[in-house]
Amino acid sequence: MLPRIDWILKYADLSGKGIEIAPYFNPAVAKRDGHDVLIMDMLNTEKLRSRALDDPRIPDTRIEEIENVDLVGDASRLGEVIAKAGLQGKIDYIVSSHNFEHLPNPILFLQGAYDALAPGGVLSMAVPDCRAIFDHFRLPSRLSDWLAAYHEDRRQPSPETLFDGGAHKSMFIHDGQAQPGCDLKTGDPAAFEPNRRLVQVYEDYKARKAQPSEYRDAHCNVFFPETLELMLRDLRKLNLVGFDILEISETQGLEFFVHLRKPETPREIPDEAFYAHRHDLLVKMSRNLGAAPYGIAPWDIRKRKIARWLKSLRSRVKNRLKEIKSG
Repeated sequence: MLPRIDWILKYADLSGKGIEIAPYFNPAVAKRDGHDVLIMDMLNTEKLRSRALDDPRIPDTRIEEIENVDLVGDASRLGEVIAKAGLQGKIDYIVSSHNFEHLPNPILFLQGAYDALAPGGVLSMAVPDCRAIFDHFRLPSRLSDWLAAYHEDRRQPSPETLFDGGAHKSMFIHDGQAQPGCDLKTGDPAAFEPNRRLVQVYEDYKARKAQPSEYRDAHCNVFFPETLELMLRDLRKLNLVGFDILEISETQGLEFFVHLRKPETPREIPDEAFYAHRHDLLVKMSRNLGAAPYGIAPWDIRKRKIARWLKSLRSRVKNRLKEIKSG
């Protein structure tokens, strides 16, 4: 199996000029290693480092790894930022790790990335699989969601998006400890526990509908490989996005990797081939919703449930024996 960094950079021509989207303190392509790469973020360098200093989860030693931000702006509006900088058609690769799912307007981002890249240039993304993270109980995003965001020129997560994320957020419980996700191939989907904040999330929703609030970060988009591939191919057919799909990997752990190329010469995909592939993807989507991809046979699930029940029973018996002795 390829190391994670090799998955992300599999098709990137690092000898050329690149852009990395919001790497924070963990860039995949670092300037300090001699790469000609531009860093893009919503915040400038000073504000990023100030935020990191206030975050107890980030060691002070990692703050030095936050590289200077060259392009400040919303990634959804990459095209505008690139045009202002005079970089249209001059970029050889774009790297984005766990940023795409946060974008309120993904179609606009894809269009901006396409405009930024030279012919043959590649957009590479690491994307979380919604089935393996805290979005486990959310339904995958639909193309209609993306179209609404695009035609409404959406600039931040909608109240409905925030409600959906809050109402269905979960944690993966392993050995009594809460974790944000699990390995899709080895985890037990029954270990995901949904939160119990539905009433409060609805109150927050009503407040946002009554009075729009400041930008709040969220997973605006949730998908697994087949659902994202379907939307990308549909967008190409609708002439909204021009990328060819180089590769969309299977899920590795809790994420998968997407590589899109700006073609040297745009080409039309015949209807017969397009709809045949679309049919296959829809069938795969239907089969891979929910717990299906975990690869756990029904008997394995029963064994795990029995093991949890026996563990709970032993704990109750042990506690009862303590009560009897103390009594």
